[in-house]
Amino acid sequence: MLTVTGVPWVTLMLLVACGWILAAAGGLRTSLSVSGLLAYGAKATPLILDRGETWRLLSANLLHKDILHLAFNAFAIWNVGGALERAVRPADYLALLIFTALGTTVASAVGSDSISLGASGIAFGVLGAAAAFGWKRRVQGRLRAHFGLRLLPWLFALFLAGLGSAGVDNWGHAGGLFVGTVTGLFLTPRQWSGEGAARRLAGATGALLGTVSLGMFAGPCLPILGTPRDGPLGVQVQMPFGWRKASSAPERVSYTNGLIGVFRGSATVVAPTCRGKPCACDRLSEAVTGLVQADLWRLADVGLLGSVNLGEATPLAIEGAKAANVEGIVLGSEGQARIGATCVERDRTAIAVVVLEAPSTSGSRLETRIARTVRWAVFPQDSP
Repeated sequence: MLTVTGVPWVTLMLLVACGWILAAAGGLRTSLSVSGLLAYGAKATPLILDRGETWRLLSANLLHKDILHLAFNAFAIWNVGGALERAVRPADYLALLIFTALGTTVASAVGSDSISLGASGIAFGVLGAAAAFGWKRRVQGRLRAHFGLRLLPWLFALFLAGLGSAGVDNWGHAGGLFVGTVTGLFLTPRQWSGEGAARRLAGATGALLGTVSLGMFAGPCLPILGTPRDGPLGVQVQMPFGWRKASSAPERVSYTNGLIGVFRGSATVVAPTCRGKPCACDRLSEAVTGLVQADLWRLADVGLLGSVNLGEATPLAIEGAKAANVEGIVLGSEGQARIGATCVERDRTAIAVVVLEAPSTSGSRLETRIARTVRWAVFPQDSP
């Protein structure tokens, strides 16, 4: 026996939490800016892989860009998820929400590097779960309108609408739908024993805690460096996974994570010059100051350049090369950014890696990690 009477308290609290976060972010009056979305927990793959902010895999499901975005998702979740919550074990429904939220953002992080947010993945998840639950339990009578294969036309129509719309995270929708459908096959009616549901909720809670804490344990290994990329003078160097080329010139190549403001990170591989001529690593501070003042400060996204403050270069141990490191701050009209530069010199040829990032990430020493991956070009020798 199934019933859909009563108040769906879990669904209600989920939607209240979404509304509270939107109000706290200032999204009730106007659409949130990209910086505001990132500040309040939107999914951004570079921040997950570079800084270990795996909590975004949960928070992105609760954040919306404006009241209309929230209203659309709330309508679907309240009507479908509310009925499902009242029909199944409470522990099962909580496990469904957790698994679906994680499935949504994990699929989005893997398949798309764009910023994404919203509870639409959860909406697809509860739709898929309701369809699978009704089919598995062979729901009959008037409740077939809430559960079972009759929901499939709605599912297909909504998913196709997303495929035909710009700016829609279809990877997230697909992830939420898949995880929700699979979980729906295991949901048990509210009148049944709760032992299996309790185990599923424990598994979902463990998955959530493991996901959120993963970034903290992985911190010393972050950012994750990807495959070798091209640099000046024929060298190759590994950049953080997913970073894109921002600019290039014969003497330098710049890469960024594609974000803005304090979330921006960039790394430039350059053959350092002092007063227009190649210089060695012992003049790293002079070379980096001139480079940043010329135009590299634009990659920091701190507004108009104010000043560049660098310390003295210190020797650094890198096997097979002479090396030095320098750190400092670039001040702009809209904020500041940390500068970190590591220079490696081999066969009288120097290559420097200059990183610009938020001051709070200074513990990563990304420039040194990248510099250690420099692979010098090998030129064929002339035949005797």
